[in-house]
Amino acid sequence: MKRIAASALTALISLTALAPQPVRAEAETTLTIASWAPPTHVANSQMWPAFIERLEEITDGRVTAEVKLGLAPPPAMADLVLDGAADITYIFHGYNPGRFVTAQLAELPGVEGTAEAVSAAYWDVWRDHLAAAGEQREFKTLAMFTHGPAQLHLADPISGLADVEGLKLRSPGGVGAQVLSALGGIGIQVPATKVYETLSARAADGVTMNIDSRLGFKLDEVAPVMFEVPGGLYRGSFAVLMNRDRWEALPEDIREKLDAELVGAPLSRLFGKLWDGGDAVARESTQANSGPILVASEEDLALFAPIVTQAREEVLARIAEKGIDAAAAKAQFDRRVAQVMAETGDGDRE
Repeated sequence: MKRIAASALTALISLTALAPQPVRAEAETTLTIASWAPPTHVANSQMWPAFIERLEEITDGRVTAEVKLGLAPPPAMADLVLDGAADITYIFHGYNPGRFVTAQLAELPGVEGTAEAVSAAYWDVWRDHLAAAGEQREFKTLAMFTHGPAQLHLADPISGLADVEGLKLRSPGGVGAQVLSALGGIGIQVPATKVYETLSARAADGVTMNIDSRLGFKLDEVAPVMFEVPGGLYRGSFAVLMNRDRWEALPEDIREKLDAELVGAPLSRLFGKLWDGGDAVARESTQANSGPILVASEEDLALFAPIVTQAREEVLARIAEKGIDAAAAKAQFDRRVAQVMAETGDGDRE
């Protein structure tokens, strides 16, 4: 009897293994993502693939997306989506001066913390305070995030921050441009996609960008020296924006699932974490294959401290003019960064 039962069980297991498994539904909707960084950049090699994977998982394959490069220059990405020429994009707020003033809260220099922690804090503060300014009201905002601390990447070594005075440096716009000007640098306005050719032509002495750019934009080849300031010279502020009509056209149950499982904190934090990984790889590459990594001295930090203070005061004043409680927003931002750093254990390694 036991042999018969065992045989029957074996047969049942075999039939179960051979039975058709549940198949994910064929996509009903394919969204177009407009992206502007090079194919090898972390945004295109990791962030968008991770986004699409989560999009398909959450919607059981009913919604997917495809990435298209070069549809418009970086400063035009927001309007590209607003006009419906693409469904989703990510924008760098600093490319649109005067349009996204409250984003400068996340750009402030000297903020020590991982991109994951800062991005988690950024979403919470944007949701609770900054969104009320209405600067992204035309869009469905899917995420707010930042890259890691931006540093100086130079063709030739410097002895300290005082040597920045008079150097021609690619300026990112926003708070980064303000900090560069305070250091006495001569800002050259070019988008990230034009940095390599600008430096290779020696039209600039260097650039201020996050560490991942050493690989993502091939800075190792044209700016072998990195000068590092704790907390960075600024943070790049980014948003993932979706055409609102396209969002509203999705089935209600899909929108509810995406709002619950992807939009907001999950996506903001994921993109920040992936950028942290890109920074780590680029740092290792620089240490192994490029020029020196110079670290700011106590004298440099003393020079930089009043610049940090001035930038913070001016940014908070601009945000307050938008009707936002800027002091409360900054306090919440700082608390949340510290909280996530403690949760992840990254604060112990700072």
